[in-house]
Amino acid sequence: MAILLASCEAFIEKDVAIPGLPEAPTLELTPTADNPNRIIVKDLSQGFFSRVWDAPGGTPSSSTLAVDTILFTKAGTYTITLHAAKEGGGGTSSASQEIFIEEDATVSCTDDITLLAGGCEIGDIKCWTFTKAAGAVTVGPTPGSGEWFTSPQDGLDFEQYNDSFCFTFDGARFIYENQGKTVDPWNGYLPVDYTPPDDYTWLLVPGAGENGEIRIQLPEGAFMGVWDSGPAYDIVTLTEDILVVRSKIVGVDGWFELTFEAN
Repeated sequence: MAILLASCEAFIEKDVAIPGLPEAPTLELTPTADNPNRIIVKDLSQGFFSRVWDAPGGTPSSSTLAVDTILFTKAGTYTITLHAAKEGGGGTSSASQEIFIEEDATVSCTDDITLLAGGCEIGDIKCWTFTKAAGAVTVGPTPGSGEWFTSPQDGLDFEQYNDSFCFTFDGARFIYENQGKTVDPWNGYLPVDYTPPDDYTWLLVPGAGENGEIRIQLPEGAFMGVWDSGPAYDIVTLTEDILVVRSKIVGVDGWFELTFEAN
């Protein structure tokens, strides 16, 4: 009986020490020297292994880079928050700072804007569609590489070839005309019904690209060409007739290179 009772005694595990939240990260916000609407955000913390910037009203509105530049096109007061997780910590801590943007951003007409948007007058608009030549879509682990996939001539779906990506200077409108369907990369690359938002805008940001290229910056959720790209596109080639851009793959360590023709 003593043996039976002993064997039925409850097993009580010693308390496991759960670490508390790490200290708040340290951040620095600095306007660029040439444009007070562009704010350089910098994580000054040590020992953090992941971070997310949250910048409502900015472009981009979120980022995971230790140092990034966020553009605010409208005057006002904005709050930028850095969420960060530290090695050995028990969760994610955050810190916020406010910035004041004194004036709306102004955009001057440039040669690149003229090539991309067809001009700088009211009513000017230019649309781009995928080229039917080989290499309309290439995919690889680094910018410009195509070892994962290169589309052959006429190798895309009809629903991709009939998509148009349009830019206007007046109002900086980005218009995605998809004729009602978009190829879904998360659903076997099948065409699905999709209605793009009609309030997207765009910006050209000189020097913001991965290697210092001019960048087309779209709002969060907007995309060109393929749904799992964007919203930032580094311009590789821009002529009257050809637009080649590179963009990171959403959720994957890899890159797209996309080639469009003027429509």
